[in-house]
Amino acid sequence: MVLSRLSLALMLAGRVLLAAEPCARCHRAEYDKQTLSRHAHALRPIGQSPLFALFDRPANPEGVDAAISYRASESQVLVTARRDTETLSGTIAWAFGAGAQGITPVGMIGPRYFEHRYSFFPRADRFALTFGHPVKVSTVGGDMGVLQDSRTIAHCFSCHATNVQAAATGPDLSNMIPGVTCERCHGPGRAHVEAVMSGDIQAVRKTLPLAVRLAPKAEVRVCGECHRLPAPGSSSPEPEIEDPVSVRFAPIGLMASRCFAESGKLACGTCHDPHADARPRSDRFYTGRCLTCHGKAPAKTSACRRARGEDCLSCHMRQVPLTAYLKFTDHRIRIYR
Repeated sequence: MVLSRLSLALMLAGRVLLAAEPCARCHRAEYDKQTLSRHAHALRPIGQSPLFALFDRPANPEGVDAAISYRASESQVLVTARRDTETLSGTIAWAFGAGAQGITPVGMIGPRYFEHRYSFFPRADRFALTFGHPVKVSTVGGDMGVLQDSRTIAHCFSCHATNVQAAATGPDLSNMIPGVTCERCHGPGRAHVEAVMSGDIQAVRKTLPLAVRLAPKAEVRVCGECHRLPAPGSSSPEPEIEDPVSVRFAPIGLMASRCFAESGKLACGTCHDPHADARPRSDRFYTGRCLTCHGKAPAKTSACRRARGEDCLSCHMRQVPLTAYLKFTDHRIRIYR
């Protein structure tokens, strides 16, 4: 393997890589898939997002008593809310989400980050209320959206981008790479690159990045850093009953599943390639995954379609609509009551 001087310089310039391309020198298949994935497009500057061209659409479809206007420049969007005699303006600079479910504008009002009240939902091809925001508001601040505290917004950027550092006032984006790239999950690669360049095989093995060949529970916890884990001390056997919104967060349901607890080998990577988008629910690959364990014993009921090798998800991992535009697969694998 030969690395260019430029690639090596990029790799060794700091604590983390400045771009993911150098990883492709050894890991081309993973790189090619990942760069096309939704993970890689989880965050984009607003000017590089498909959302940028859509701000001429009506933005308050729920009929809120406010006028909201947008004015786009090359790199950001000025948004202004007017209610009676009050006016408030802010700048939208980021688009959160790759569009599988929605894309949410995020920007700043003065020194504070805010999550905009309206998100774009591709499934419905329209702007609508951002999930989790109150339906009724009475101030121009509420019309603009929700102000985020420094810790929350730093976590948001950290999960949607690479090399985000937390600061007292919020995220430090000075060295950020938008989107989830190699080092967001695998950690800093400098030592690994140095070992490869030196030809020291032992050093190469010792510097393998994080999230490589993890035990199942550890793998789920790595994914759960962003896709959410149960609250500390919580071990609800029915998290979707305790908190219906938890179906958004696959690790919570999965970790409450009997399949996860008793198999000792079920993890996110059992069904999902972390470098690519999730397969469509109709893909028979999922049923094949189920049958690696459940095909070894007869079905408990003749109504079960397992014996015919038919779709397991429609019976044991149903989809749950949380709004008219959002639908998630419930990952607590079970026989529904």
